[in-house]
Amino acid sequence: MNAPIFIIVNPHCHQGAGWKRWERIRDQVMDRLPAAKEIIAENTDELGLQLAGIFNTNEEACFVSAGGDGSIHLIANAILRQKEPLKYMLGAVGLGSSNDFLKPFQSFVQNVPVRINTNAYIVQDVGEVSYINKNGVKQKEYFIINASIGVTAEGNANFNNPGKVLQWLKRTHTGSAITYAALTTIFAYRNKPVTIRFNGEGTEMNVSNINILKIPFVSGSLHYKQNILPDDGLLGLNICRDMKRMELIQTLMQLEKGKFTPGVKRISALAENIHILSTIPIVFECDGETTESTDIEIIVRRQAIKILKA
Repeated sequence: MNAPIFIIVNPHCHQGAGWKRWERIRDQVMDRLPAAKEIIAENTDELGLQLAGIFNTNEEACFVSAGGDGSIHLIANAILRQKEPLKYMLGAVGLGSSNDFLKPFQSFVQNVPVRINTNAYIVQDVGEVSYINKNGVKQKEYFIINASIGVTAEGNANFNNPGKVLQWLKRTHTGSAITYAALTTIFAYRNKPVTIRFNGEGTEMNVSNINILKIPFVSGSLHYKQNILPDDGLLGLNICRDMKRMELIQTLMQLEKGKFTPGVKRISALAENIHILSTIPIVFECDGETTESTDIEIIVRRQAIKILKA
């Protein structure tokens, strides 16, 4: 490819272990991307400045995120906010805890999953989220993996702000850290009354969990076997309602195997748009990043971003 390649490294991902992973595989990645420029982004503000400079000086570019799903989310959102986002391509080196963006893993550098084939790409849909923030201001966010409300969203918030036990688990064993965060969140969680509208119908319910998918991998080994594709113009909607703690734990265990059987307390559907209203602020999550709102509207933005193949 002729466009310049920028590898954006998040040295603080995976509780700081991401930098050690990057040092171990850096030379091999650079061998595969010999013209690439390495950029170390120490924080979100610095990342924003670096990306703005690249957009201002390059009509086209390829970004390879060397970090976790949060890093991918930030770079993807920066691309999608450009006037012509399809001038840019996005790839990844999975230095994070879960690396759901790269699943199913297909290509590796020393057991680190990568998507760095700059000679081939797909044009993928994204989820577009419009919401009212706590100050009453309308905001817009994009997700390329999934979004959630309820236990998954609050679990992500806890995962991103860990106590000492979870910090240690995140450094030593990702799967155990995800399970610990999920279980501790479930035991503290209370169902949230919301109004949800999708596919032309609306209903009030007490929500235990909502997963909205563009990629069926939620976190770690948790996944859905829903017929959702990156470029089908649809969102995978999966709702748990009125569940007790043990029912949520059973659902968690079943999602380890990709099982989610619809029933009285479970809804599974494909949707083009979803609107969720709440009388109190609720946590919602996009690609692992969380915020709060009372009014959340989600649509599909079709064929919005170029993603490198493995």
